Amino acid sequence: MTKWARVAIVSTLAVVAAAITAAPAGAQALGYGIAGPAGYTGFFENPSLAVHAAGGGEILARGRFGAAGEFGILAGPNSGLFITSANGVLHFVPSVATPIRTRISPFITGGYTRMFSGEGGFDAWNIGAGADIWLKPRVGLRLDVRDHLRPDRRGDVHYWTFRAGVVFR
Repeated sequence: MTKWARVAIVSTLAVVAAAITAAPAGAQALGYGIAGPAGYTGFFENPSLAVHAAGGGEILARGRFGAAGEFGILAGPNSGLFITSANGVLHFVPSVATPIRTRISPFITGGYTRMFSGEGGFDAWNIGAGADIWLKPRVGLRLDVRDHLRPDRRGDVHYWTFRAGVVFR
């Protein structure tokens, strides 16, 4: 494992651990587990289908904006990539325990991604959007779409995914 892969994993795990275990005054922590169909397209001729599963966390100020970290795997028919991301996140509606009329908290996110496998690794960036749907005060459903973009001299490669899972506070 390369130095950058270790740094990316440790950084992501630190954000997730902080989000799950500590919420500074005026901040809120969320954790989530998510999975769904994925694929990748790029300079090569045939797009490929895969599955993406990940876990992560967010630390939000006023339930609206903050930092996020995620670690997961994108597994295709013949290979797999570990994916770690460090992002900024913005919830358009505060993601806090509030009356029933505001149970849906849409968000956007984006930031740095490190992808790696046994054959090496590379840097990328990501952008995504989704919503947390709070079914109970501390547990809900997370739906999102994410695109990890890897610049390449032969042409950019997109690793996209549609995901659903659980979110908790």
